[in-house]
Amino acid sequence: MVGMKTEKIGRFIIIQQTDYRGRVVKTVFLNYIPVAHFSINEANERKIAAIGLVERGLCNQKTAGKICGFHRNTIFKLLRTKRLLGLEAVFRDDRGLKEPYKYVNEVRSHIKKLLRKHPDWTDQAIADQTSKDLGIDISRSAVARIRIEKQDKQGGKNLPSKKELMDMARVAEAIDKECFHGRQLRLNFEKDPELKQKSEEFSKELAPKAERDTERVLIERLQQGGRCSFAGGLMHHLFLEEIGFKEILEPFPLHTGATYQSAEILATLFHSLHQGIPSIEALKLVNASELGVLMGCNRSPEKETIRAHLGQMAQHYLSGVLIDRFAQKLLKMGQVDPEVFFINGHFLPYYGLKIIVKGYYTVRRLAMKGNNIYAVTDLNGKPLFFITESSEIDFRPIISRCATMLRDWGISQPLLVFDRGGYGIHFFQRA
Repeated sequence: MVGMKTEKIGRFIIIQQTDYRGRVVKTVFLNYIPVAHFSINEANERKIAAIGLVERGLCNQKTAGKICGFHRNTIFKLLRTKRLLGLEAVFRDDRGLKEPYKYVNEVRSHIKKLLRKHPDWTDQAIADQTSKDLGIDISRSAVARIRIEKQDKQGGKNLPSKKELMDMARVAEAIDKECFHGRQLRLNFEKDPELKQKSEEFSKELAPKAERDTERVLIERLQQGGRCSFAGGLMHHLFLEEIGFKEILEPFPLHTGATYQSAEILATLFHSLHQGIPSIEALKLVNASELGVLMGCNRSPEKETIRAHLGQMAQHYLSGVLIDRFAQKLLKMGQVDPEVFFINGHFLPYYGLKIIVKGYYTVRRLAMKGNNIYAVTDLNGKPLFFITESSEIDFRPIISRCATMLRDWGISQPLLVFDRGGYGIHFFQRA
């Protein structure tokens, strides 16, 4: 990055610089911790940053407006729109006139007269004739808009305006608040005595002890029945604790003073997959405060933070070590059936700039740059581990390598099932 410029607004320090793509970006720091990152030329990024600063309680609307380049009234409208209609409505630009304004009434009357007289003429023919009659340039699109504006006024294509939607949303919100306390965390104990008994037993247990202030705040929030769209994902913590998620990730070094560690970055990816979030890019549309509950943080990491951490983690070359540690843990816990293993390879296309060996991609039916990823699963389809190799590596050495790994993990005679891609006479011999 080049062209660095700094400024201070209240408690915030803002660093402005040009990134490698030529975009002018601002990074906002509070107590030396980055709390917002946006391009000054992208209105939607500035909107997200401003909303995040206010919703997280880091500053008021006036300060957020100064940082992100908005008037404080605009910040108020953005927050109200997001609260009532959601984040997508914040991005939608529905300002401006909705009907042609360029032509005076006489010109419009002449166009309407020609439309009534020659209903079979095309819009371009009407525009040409009007231009010839009046001696001014008339566009085809203006004629088309005037032709259908009567249909619009009759209600054929009218949709509720943003103001009407917000009025309806306010009514719905008021009704929701009235019914909220009666509906929150409501469970049908009468029809499920076992659930009622377990709930009574859990209520007698002491709350987990918090080691950090963020954990204490989260525990208090959950005890009070605070709303969280991703609260169902908390059940996955049982699995992570059972397999020793943090112990498996011990090979990654801890970064002193960092807001997020490697375990929290990978936990974000784990929970986002279970919540149906399709990609890292899609995390920008997620309520970070609510998703952060699953990681034990005030907020889940932003997409830029995740990509930066993944790049740093890749430099340690620990992927193979992590795969081995996860597989051994799953076998030890009995999560995977060791009786029979299926192994199969799939071509994974590569769209980067690096020159690598090409392979045959069956979906597009052509040779493309890419690697082969081999999955080893049990009879029930539960994955044990994956191996990624270059396309020039044959399938049979991979099978031998997987068998050796399974022996090292305590399975004396592993049984591997594969398709005809691995057929060879040396596999029909027994040592």
